[in-house]
Amino acid sequence: MRIGVVTSAYHPDVGGVETHVRRLCSALVATGVEVEVLTQDVTGSVDSIDGVPVRRFPLTVAARDYRCSVALWRWLGRNAGRYDVLHAHSYHALAALPAALTNRTPLVFTPHYHGTGHSRLRAALHPIYRPLGRRIVARAGRIICVTRAERDLLIEHFPEARGRVVLVPNGTDPAPHPVASPEPGRSILCVGRLERYKRVDRVIRAMTRLSADHRLDVVGAGPARAEWEHLAARLGLLPDRVVFHGRLPDGAFQARMASASAVVSASGHEAFGMAVADALTAGIPTVASFIPAHRELAAMVPPGAALWLVNPDDEVALADTLRVAAGTDRAEHRRNPLPTWSDVMLATREIYASVAPVHGAVSR
Repeated sequence: MRIGVVTSAYHPDVGGVETHVRRLCSALVATGVEVEVLTQDVTGSVDSIDGVPVRRFPLTVAARDYRCSVALWRWLGRNAGRYDVLHAHSYHALAALPAALTNRTPLVFTPHYHGTGHSRLRAALHPIYRPLGRRIVARAGRIICVTRAERDLLIEHFPEARGRVVLVPNGTDPAPHPVASPEPGRSILCVGRLERYKRVDRVIRAMTRLSADHRLDVVGAGPARAEWEHLAARLGLLPDRVVFHGRLPDGAFQARMASASAVVSASGHEAFGMAVADALTAGIPTVASFIPAHRELAAMVPPGAALWLVNPDDEVALADTLRVAAGTDRAEHRRNPLPTWSDVMLATREIYASVAPVHGAVSR
């Protein structure tokens, strides 16, 4: 079976969708499935990452929120037939449109659906975009949602999708046990793309209520970084109490995870919450916003797991919870068993098989 995976961006770009697609494709290729990633970049190129062929098409529109490549549209219109299945990702990115509208190759769609945009402009444009989004939903033979909350929201907005939605939670890969480098104080780790809806500003403000031996390590890149750096500087937290690391290579990130006393996600909405899931899998005390995706993760881990759900708009409660989490002994908490990417890969292969055409069938 040959799979064409269509995504707006791919590694080394970092984000929830990019991480999901990279881990899924790597797991598929490791079991012998032929996968080719079709994505967009500033310039066109063909390379391989983790054994996965990646074909990048030059951007026609490079605007951050509305990336679009005419070359990708043309490629899919002419070459989609070389794949048994196309797997498009993200309702909130324009790359899914050519996967749905330029060909008749069987389509699987993972929307990573939030139901709104990540900025006021994008939220205002969401209802205008919905007729196009409805065409992607209508074209998909199967639609993969990663939580029940995402599934329910998608069906609320697109009732016609009900019979084609399949629930496949995101996976986690239990990381090896890197040796934590000795560091002073207690590290509170915040990981993710630096967008306003991630609400890292709430965590920065909460840091003013914690003692000087607590440090916030922010890993990730994005348009809100400059704004949040300015906030941290104005509150007197730079450079020692809040550190912006940008993107980190895998080894450096794993070492940062090993050194963390706690992990925090104050995000306003998520389809799943991969940073929280990875922290729980590693047994790191975790503080997360009280949103449906995080509540669903809380129900997946055993009772007594080191997870606290809090309203990030309550600065005092957030600070108090971070203090408790960072003071919890990691050695007292085991890793939490959550689905792995191998589990996701096996479920996804079955979905591909359910929509792919049967070749070479002979009846007697």
